[in-house]
Amino acid sequence: MSIVDNYEVDLLSSIYKSIQSKPITIPAHAKLNLCDREKKPHIVDIPMADIPTAEPSTSGSVPSELKFTVKNIKTAQKVDISTQSTSSIKDIKQAVVDTHLADSIDAQRLLLKGKALLNDKLVKDYEGLTSGATLTLMLRAPSAPPTEPASRQASNLPEVSLTSADNDSTRTAADPAIDSQSVKKSDYDKTLTDPAFWKKLSGFLNQEFKNDEYGRRALETFFLSAKTSLSPSEIAFIREQAGFEAMGKQE
Repeated sequence: MSIVDNYEVDLLSSIYKSIQSKPITIPAHAKLNLCDREKKPHIVDIPMADIPTAEPSTSGSVPSELKFTVKNIKTAQKVDISTQSTSSIKDIKQAVVDTHLADSIDAQRLLLKGKALLNDKLVKDYEGLTSGATLTLMLRAPSAPPTEPASRQASNLPEVSLTSADNDSTRTAADPAIDSQSVKKSDYDKTLTDPAFWKKLSGFLNQEFKNDEYGRRALETFFLSAKTSLSPSEIAFIREQAGFEAMGKQE
């Protein structure tokens, strides 16, 4: 073997040793090709843990069946109630209703040593709620029915009497003067708020006076006298559409 061959062998050996010492890292998203995958999954033999056994309950401080005394502080009435430790406070209130000591569940408020008991809580959630405990019952005053405001409002309404339309005593003849006046007033307002009317009036006055200044002054006088029958929005609309103002300015 020549010196060149020995050199190549030593070079390849050193490269192999350097590569062999490095760990092989595979990226997390790397996937084998379908042809390279095993046909059967590789199952790792791992011993299973033992099934845990149920331990006896250590919460023996609260018995399964409890007896309470519910006392009404106002009437000094009291009743004995039996319930379970898993019952809710709402169940106790229902038992109080069954004994006719209260009218409804919502009207009750049960206190244990001055602390209010919540409806959604269980009996076992309260440490002091043991067998033989005394619960204080407080009843809420019933809400007053809202009939008084309605009657008071009804008393303020004016009395209205209805009569038949065929009754001759209640039939009155229509006043033609009033009707014609209301019709004329409606036509008057309609014409007065029409910008075309003011344009025609402006042209007529300018033609009659043969002078734009005199025609404008006459138009201003007429418009100022009619402003009392017009609303601010109607005045602004007429000024915009007719192209003039009432205080001596021609647009």
